[in-house]
Amino acid sequence: MSIYVTQVLDYDYDPESDFGTVTAVIEDFVLVYPQTYECPAEYGPGMAKATFSLEEGEEIPKDETELEMFFEEKGLDWKPVDE
Repeated sequence: MSIYVTQVLDYDYDPESDFGTVTAVIEDFVLVYPQTYECPAEYGPGMAKATFSLEEGEEIPKDETELEMFFEEKGLDWKPVDE
């Protein structure tokens, strides 16, 4: 399943521990309508949270579009956030 980050809401990174957390809106992340005999399941955008680390020499982008792509490409294990 590919992840499409539509908006990064917040992120925090601690260089001493080399770990950070990110909260973002992910497209097609939460179940809107369950599957029925006639129709497939329908998914919609949802808020999710994940942890990340940086590779040596890697930096967090400042540009919003690049930031979204950065977290998409990291292959993070996104977990739903209860609203």
